[in-house]
Formats: sequence, structure tokens, C-alpha cells
Amino acid sequence: MARTHRLRDDLAWLPRGARRTSRLIRGGTWAAVAAGAVGAIATTPLVAAVLWKLAVVGGAGTVALGEKAARGALRRQLARMAAGELALADLDARPEGELVLVRGTIEVEPDAALRGLLIDAVGVYRRAVFQARGTWVHEAAVDFTLVDDHGSRIRIEAAGARWLTPQRELVTYPGARFGGEDAPAKVRELAAGRPTVEAIERVLPVGVQVQIVGYKTTAADATGTARDYRMPPQRATLQSGPALPLVIVRTDEIAGSQLQ
Repeated sequence: MARTHRLRDDLAWLPRGARRTSRLIRGGTWAAVAAGAVGAIATTPLVAAVLWKLAVVGGAGTVALGEKAARGALRRQLARMAAGELALADLDARPEGELVLVRGTIEVEPDAALRGLLIDAVGVYRRAVFQARGTWVHEAAVDFTLVDDHGSRIRIEAAGARWLTPQRELVTYPGARFGGEDAPAKVRELAAGRPTVEAIERVLPVGVQVQIVGYKTTAADATGTARDYRMPPQRATLQSGPALPLVIVRTDEIAGSQLQ
């Protein structure tokens, strides 16, 4: 998965009502409230859109109360949300196409990982915000495995995925960083001729714990379970769906020191 789009279109995947509300929310608070929202929709797929909008609107209200109140409300929301998490081992029994919430640690084969464009980091998802003829977002991701504390594993398909991150200040990079062979053509075009570019990049590394909301399916996997001699081994998989993309949030950014 790879895409480059204008920052103003970064939340275009949200339901329309949530998009309007999100303009009121900035930085880490927005990322955290959105994380609570994606968790809330996983509990009852039949009313997913309604719960999403209510969660985001409620989040906007907590921001108006101030950071301390917002964080307290978020912790309570996350406590309620945790009841909707599924153990990875239970995912096989869930129906095809169900929207679910899971938690686990990222694994990927070393030769399948991707590198940052601006920073020396390796992981499964990179996200860069940069200013060149406007403000742009470049994202790229690869498929990976999610493993829990019991050793259960599921596959995560990166196509269409979104990684919610706190907002960070841009820093100055040499323009040459955007002209490397690994940079997409669109990024090279936008930064061409600029001695410096204001930007920030993050890479989602192997070994971190994340919460993921996605639609359950199964995919052929040599390390999966063979349920029928006529079929290849299968593994439970999460992917983007028709109403929402697969959404990834680092657990240390919704319940760690940044929100205490």
C-alpha cells in the first residue's frame, strides 16, 4: 500500500458527520479520541456508523472541557471499549465480514519490512507529513502478522489501512532526502528543486503493541490451519472493508504516558 495525498484530505475516509467534528480536534487528543471511536464501533457492527459519530462528537466535547478532563474521559471510554476486544484465537469462529477489534504485537519477516524515507527506521507502516507546494501526507505499508501474549497469530492486510498518530511539529530536512530511489514519484516531483523541506515522519516498528479495527476474513497462509485436504492452509485475517478502512493505533499512544 502506498499513497500521497493533501493533508486536507487525510480524514476523508471518516463518515461525513465525523469529518465535520474532527475540525475541532487537534493533535494527540484527536488521535486518542479517534482511537476510542474505532474501538466503539467494533462492539456492535449493526450500529457502527451511529456509534462512530457519537464517539467522535463526544470526543470533541471533551476537548472543549480541557486537556485534563479530555484525558480522564478518554480513559473511561477506553475501559468500556476493552470489553469489545477479541482474543486472536477466537477470530476463527467469527463470521466472515464482521467488524472486530483486536490487540497484539507486530511481527514481519525482515525482508518484507519497509524503511523510512527521512529517518533511519524499519517497520510495517511509514507516514510522512511534508510541506512542498502545499501540505502533503505520504503513507506506505506492508502486510504483517499480529501475535498476542498466548502466541496466537493473525494476518493483517495493509491495503487501504490508516494509522492514527498524534500530531507532531515539522522539522527541517534537506530536500535531497526526498529525491532518493525509495521515494515515490509524486514525492520526488513535489520536493524537486527545494534545498530544504519542512516535514515529519514516523515509522511503525516491529515489536510494538497495537489495537486494530478491521473486517474479518481468511487468507491462504502456509503457516495457517488446514481445515480441508482440498484447501490450502488458512489464517484468520483483518482487512479494510466497504464502510471503514483497517485502522491501527499504538496502544502506548492511547493509554501510555502521553495521555496520563
